[in-house]
Amino acid sequence: MKSRTSVILLIFISLFVLGACQSGKGEDVQHNAEVNTEQEPNYLYESETVKVTETLGWQHQNPTNKGEENILFQNGNVKAILTSVSNEKPLEEIKSELKASFANSETMEESETYLSLKSNHQEVIRTDIYLNSGEEKTDILIFMTPSGEYENNQEIIEEFKQNVHYF
Repeated sequence: MKSRTSVILLIFISLFVLGACQSGKGEDVQHNAEVNTEQEPNYLYESETVKVTETLGWQHQNPTNKGEENILFQNGNVKAILTSVSNEKPLEEIKSELKASFANSETMEESETYLSLKSNHQEVIRTDIYLNSGEEKTDILIFMTPSGEYENNQEIIEEFKQNVHYF
């Protein structure tokens, strides 16, 4: 009887030790997953003043051209241009110059930091311009898409816009 009790006790202790080992492995897996999510993201574009996190479907056009003034991106028929100007000019003057540069266009919507234009050309293009005023410069993010496809592309535009980080 004594040996039977010893064997049962030994089995319970073994099961307890095995169970403890298994729960420890789960914590290691969870810890490794946390470490992996804390890694620095991959960037589609990176400079001293702006970083664009990789975004599904978007490609950086001319990625070998460093120090470029206009940084071009594309996702299908949606184009994005990222540029900056000095803060010597107020936002209203910058918006006026942007309107003039998109000749034969009408203003659809405008706020202090946003401008939406629609071209009056054969192929109607919708242009959304976002202004981000910093201490030394104003960053300008421009999206251009065929007007008829704007609603379908709004989600990818918004996702890309959220992945642009200014410094």
